[in-house]
Amino acid sequence: MTNKILSTEQINDFHRDGYVIARGFYSEQEIKRLQDKAFNDDSLYERAWDKKDAKGTVSKVCLWQELGDDLYSMFSRGRRLADSVDAILGEPVYHTSTKIMMKEPFVGGAWEWHQDYGYWHNDNVMLYPKLVSCMIAINKATIENGCLQVLKGSHHIGRLNHNKTGDQKGAELQFVEEAMKHLELVDVELEPGDTLFFHCNLLHKSNQNQSSEPRWSIIMAYNAESNKPFQENEALYFPLNRVDDDAIINWKEPTTA
Repeated sequence: MTNKILSTEQINDFHRDGYVIARGFYSEQEIKRLQDKAFNDDSLYERAWDKKDAKGTVSKVCLWQELGDDLYSMFSRGRRLADSVDAILGEPVYHTSTKIMMKEPFVGGAWEWHQDYGYWHNDNVMLYPKLVSCMIAINKATIENGCLQVLKGSHHIGRLNHNKTGDQKGAELQFVEEAMKHLELVDVELEPGDTLFFHCNLLHKSNQNQSSEPRWSIIMAYNAESNKPFQENEALYFPLNRVDDDAIINWKEPTTA
């Protein structure tokens, strides 16, 4: 099967802006499979962490590192994502984590301004900012339900220091406030199946969900093979066994005896 990856133009946009949105990166049929699985998966709530923002409101996050043969892994292992990140970074990558973000109606908390590399660098001892995150919208992301916001081009600033903010780690606010004077703030509104690729030093945040609709997304992070942690830590390395794009449609729920 021919795999769908980012175009040269999209990759150039990524390097200039620190992010690129691939509209319709997954088909309605593929996203319907993901919705049916995620919205009926009680284990996501059982395994989720509650993350409070600065005001004490909570978002739920379910995160894992090792991939298998489940439907979520068909997305994380898919060449569509992994080959696209190879092309962005110019070298082979491996999967570091997948997480499902569950921002519930009316109560879903905010995420403070941060860079992912702000804590990956310190917590997971990765020397270079050779990491890319891929956010797939499970359902619609809007301003009202707390879509992601990014500072366009802020990855060029480099890594900022991060401090504790609620249960989260936020970038030093004086630098964020200065960056906001010079850079465009973009609301990343997404339709189901749209996919946001963003640089690990891109400043981003999201507001509380004040709507009657949830805002769910699945986010895969990939790191360059050459950038594996140089000291042992909780970020374990697992080889990435890629699957072709039709693996999502062809996937079958395991039968139990």
